[in-house]
Amino acid sequence: MQQVLKRMTLTAVSSTIQHLEHLNLQRLAFASLWCTGKDNNYFVKNELIKQALDKCELLLIDKHEAKAGCSWSFKRSLFRSGRRCNFSSDIGQQKRFFTTQASSFSLCCRNLSTICPSHCMLNMSSVSNHIKRNLWDIFKRNHFGDYVVLENVEEVCESGHVPSHIRCPPYAKTGHPLDGPRVPEVKAEWQVEAMRESCHLARSIMNTVGETIQAGMTTEDIDALVHKRVIESGAYPSPLNYRGFPKSVCTSVNNVACHGIPNKRRLVDGDIVSVDITVFSNGYHGDCCETYLIGNVDEAGMQLVNAARRCRDEAIAICGPGVPFSDIGAKIEETAKMENVTLVPCFTGHGIGQYFHGPPDIYHCYNDYPGTMEEGMTFTIEPIVAQGSEEVIILEDGWTAVMLDNGRAAQFEHTILITSIGVPPHTRNAVISL
Repeated sequence: MQQVLKRMTLTAVSSTIQHLEHLNLQRLAFASLWCTGKDNNYFVKNELIKQALDKCELLLIDKHEAKAGCSWSFKRSLFRSGRRCNFSSDIGQQKRFFTTQASSFSLCCRNLSTICPSHCMLNMSSVSNHIKRNLWDIFKRNHFGDYVVLENVEEVCESGHVPSHIRCPPYAKTGHPLDGPRVPEVKAEWQVEAMRESCHLARSIMNTVGETIQAGMTTEDIDALVHKRVIESGAYPSPLNYRGFPKSVCTSVNNVACHGIPNKRRLVDGDIVSVDITVFSNGYHGDCCETYLIGNVDEAGMQLVNAARRCRDEAIAICGPGVPFSDIGAKIEETAKMENVTLVPCFTGHGIGQYFHGPPDIYHCYNDYPGTMEEGMTFTIEPIVAQGSEEVIILEDGWTAVMLDNGRAAQFEHTILITSIGVPPHTRNAVISL
C-alpha cells in the first residue's frame, strides 16, 4: 500500500510541475510540501518533491495589494511539529502552498475569512480536480451520511443593482479594498455604536433568511432576498465585488466549506447550507454566519452542525481583556475533538470595522499568534468543522472552497466586542456581543 501511495503522490507532483510550467504563472504564491504521519519521511527526500519546491518559489506581490490582503492561516501540523512559519502577515493572503500527505495531494488555497482575490487563483480544473479524481477513485471517501455532493460550478446570475444613494465601501467599484490598520484597533464608544448598528442589521437579515429558507429555493433566491433587504435598509452588501466576488452573500452547501457563490441550484431535502452575511452600514461592516438544516437532515449532518455552533460559542465564552488571541484556537480545537469532528484550519476570523478584514487574525486551531484582547476590540470568530479530512480545494470559479474528501462542512460566526467584563452572558447570542 505504501508503494502505491508513493507512486501516486510522485505522479501528482510531477504532473503539477508540468502544469505550472505550462501556465507560466507570474503571480505564483509560495508553494510548500508538508508530510504528516509516521511513515512518510521518504516523500520529503524524493527529488521530485525537491524539484516542486524549487519551481514554486515565493514571489513578492505589489505592496499595495499585499497590504490590502488579510493573513492566511497555516496548516495546524506546522504548529504541532514546532516548525515556525516566517511568513509576513502583510503578504499572507497572497501565499499558497501545496500539501502532500500519505493519502492525498491537494492544492490548498488559504484565505482569511472571506473571499480570495481571483487573480491569485490557479485553474483548478486541470490541476487539483484532476488530482482529486485520481486519488478518490482509488481511496473512496468515507460514508459521511446521505446528502448530495456538489462537484461542479453552477450557472451564476448577474449581481444585484445598488442604487446611487447607497453609501458604498471603497472597493465597490474597483474590487480592491483600501489598507486596514496595521495593528488591532481599539474602538471608541461612537465606533462601537456604529458597529452595533451594522451587526444588528446583519442579524435581522439573517433571521429573515432563517424564517424563509426551505427546500425548493435556489441559493440565488437567498442572494436576491439578502440583497433586497440590505438595500432597503440603506446599506451595502459587503461581499459584492470584494476582490471581485460576484454576489451579495456566500452560500455554502453540504461539502462546500465556505465562499460558495449563489447560483441556480435548488436546495433539496437533507441539505445543510451555511449563509454568510456581511453588511456595510454607516461606514462599518457587520458580519455573521449560520448553517441551516433543510428538511430532514440525517443524524450525522445534525451532529456536525451542532458541533460547529458549539465550537463558536465555547470560543466566545473565554474572551475578555487580557486573554491571548491564541486561546481561541486552542479552545475551538479542544471542542472539535470532544465533538469528534475535524477542524478546518485554512480559514480564520479577523478584525472588523470600517475595514472588512484586518488585524487581529483569529486562528481557529492551535497556534502561537501574538497579542492579547483589549477592551474596545472587535473581531469575528467563525470556525469551520468537517466530517472527514481538513483539506480543501478551490473550484474553477476561483472562490468556492470544497472539502477534498467531499465530507460535509458547517460554519457559525459572530462579531464580538471585548468589554471590561469580557463577553456578557446575557448578550452572548447577539451578532455583536456588547
